[in-house]
Amino acid sequence: MSPRQSVSWNQRHRLGQIRSEADAGVYRPHHPSVTLRIRGPLRADALERAWLRLQERHPVIRCGFDLDDFTWRLETPATANGVVLAEAAPDDTASGVVALMERLVDAPFDFTKGPLARLVLLRRPEETLFALVLDHLVADFWSLDLLMSDLTTLYADELGLITDPLPPVSLPYPEQVRQQNAYLDSAVGTRALDTLSAALEGVGPIPETRFEGFSGRAHAGYDRTGLVRASFGSGLTSAVFACARGHRMTPWALIHAAVHRALYELSDQPSVGTMLMTANRESTSVHQTVGFLASKVVIATQRDDQAGTAAFLRGFQHAMMNALDFMAIPWPRLIAHMEPSALGCHARVPYISFNPQNSTMRRWMGGWRFPGCESEPLDLAGSTPDAAVVVSLTEVEGDIVVSLYHRTDWYAAEAVERLWQVAERTLRDWVREAGTGDGAS
Repeated sequence: MSPRQSVSWNQRHRLGQIRSEADAGVYRPHHPSVTLRIRGPLRADALERAWLRLQERHPVIRCGFDLDDFTWRLETPATANGVVLAEAAPDDTASGVVALMERLVDAPFDFTKGPLARLVLLRRPEETLFALVLDHLVADFWSLDLLMSDLTTLYADELGLITDPLPPVSLPYPEQVRQQNAYLDSAVGTRALDTLSAALEGVGPIPETRFEGFSGRAHAGYDRTGLVRASFGSGLTSAVFACARGHRMTPWALIHAAVHRALYELSDQPSVGTMLMTANRESTSVHQTVGFLASKVVIATQRDDQAGTAAFLRGFQHAMMNALDFMAIPWPRLIAHMEPSALGCHARVPYISFNPQNSTMRRWMGGWRFPGCESEPLDLAGSTPDAAVVVSLTEVEGDIVVSLYHRTDWYAAEAVERLWQVAERTLRDWVREAGTGDGAS
């Protein structure tokens, strides 16, 4: 391991949040996790050996941080930890078992010493509840898939089954962080940051978005989260895909553009900025890297009530391409440059985040199997979003499922439902105009 080093900007932002929470006596877990119900002969002894090997393969998940100077304690990784085993009481109800699992998943990590990962097994007579849990400091959604893929391969190996060798980690996360920090400190990185900041002067790095139904509250609690669900149906889904092709856009960009158009209808803002989640895994060098690489970019558009559909979509596409050109600038670095007081803090203003998952990603993610066992997702409460509204889209079998997570102190369910109704109506108008269908299911 290399000596202690400076953290990434993503880690710096998260560490600031952790420190401010500790100062306020608040604990808010931010733990990316995979949670499953597993039925079948899952061997805990073989899984524990695989888990120990996994921690040796990806040692960053064992390293803590210094919360005083925000350095990464790479020189003193914690000893690999064993599987956390728990037994459900015979008289526990189903809801009581899930609540116990949520407590095990949300339990705090030792941020100073590490490790920042745990593997939990909650055994019941007919099934085992499984959770792979990490802190966001060292992992993102892509990292979870890598870890699960490696874990199931190592587990199969421990069972004596034939497995393919694990691919090499060509760019470990600490080295990726060093390269990223060097770029950001360079003249080229500084110029890119200045250019991006100038382009976002109208909306800022955390674009405040207030649409019809905003509560007006100055702050929103993190213990009150709502969820609004919707579905496109096969008719609208196919029509949207065809319409997007006609405009030379991805379907996800078209849907994101409809959200922008809806926000102009439901607000009097002269410009709208929303966040787009990015994996930051374009380079194959980091495809096997476990770390907090995911980030966000700001998509900013200007109000033009006279613009027709084609002109509006061209403008949105231009704004999106401009934003993606600057993915090398981590979102927290932009915050530190434009609004230094907001670095290391949870959002003080309502913003909207857009997170699409297409079917290709869905097929690639989550293809792990424990030999001889069957598994299915286990739904737990999960982390509270930092955004006022998170628009999450999932493509499943010719349909698009929409989940809108919202902080209820800022937006009640009725306001979020209205936002989506206007966005969907906009999409239906666009597909009819394009002649790709009427959007009926």
